[in-house]
Amino acid sequence: MFGMGFMEIFLVLIVGIIALGPEKLPSALVDIAKFFKKFKSGIDEAKATIDSELKISEMKQQAEEFKASVGDVTNLAKIDLESINSDKLIDDTEDKKPVVKKEKKTKKAKISLSSEEV
Repeated sequence: MFGMGFMEIFLVLIVGIIALGPEKLPSALVDIAKFFKKFKSGIDEAKATIDSELKISEMKQQAEEFKASVGDVTNLAKIDLESINSDKLIDDTEDKKPVVKKEKKTKKAKISLSSEEV
């Protein structure tokens, strides 16, 4: 108990009997036992609170990791979508080559009516 051996406990009891007397010692021991019981329950509550806080912080950390992984997937999807769209634009521009209308130059016969030919 608290790292004390039998001789240390016996010495504390002897000092308690001398200091408090045989009449008050039993009630003092009961009060000390109640104090240790309340102290132990307070320590247990503190441990439970700390454990729940650690679980909450652990859940927050997992949520942040999940959020980051979703963000990564979203970014990859955006990049893939952009590359697909850019590939589609390139394919569309290759398929739809600009059509250049070639004008046919027609030679118009110059007909001149001269008085000689008539």
